[in-house]
Amino acid sequence: MKAVVFLLVSLLAIAIVSCKQISHQECRFTKELGEIVSIDITPCEEEPCALKKGGNETITITFIPHEVVTSAKIYVYAIIGLIPVRLPLPNPDACQGYGLSCPLKSGVKVEFALVEFISPDFPSGNLKLKAQIKDQNGKSLICGIVKLHIQ
Repeated sequence: MKAVVFLLVSLLAIAIVSCKQISHQECRFTKELGEIVSIDITPCEEEPCALKKGGNETITITFIPHEVVTSAKIYVYAIIGLIPVRLPLPNPDACQGYGLSCPLKSGVKVEFALVEFISPDFPSGNLKLKAQIKDQNGKSLICGIVKLHIQ
């Protein structure tokens, strides 16, 4: 029994260490119809999070929509210097495959999880990642920017 408790405590400690709630900035010039509660990146030990090429990274955004959302699309951009580059997603439907189940209720906290493969061809260095979810009317539900370092 002690071994099981030790294993569970160890796994919890590893999960806490490898996941970090990171600071983010709101996007300019957009009025959001929701509110970001937190952004977590796994693995991440310090800011800016260092992402390794050739591996998967998980970005979890916890947010509260302030409207009923029947459908949504995700847009992700890498901002290198001042130039935003839209990153291709195999599925832009935010309600399928990312942990969201539409319709989303107004005022109820939800978690959106994006697992992204960092291509070995991606340029190394510092960048900003911008993630935006738009509702069924094309209006910005949430939008946030985080600083990252690609290794």
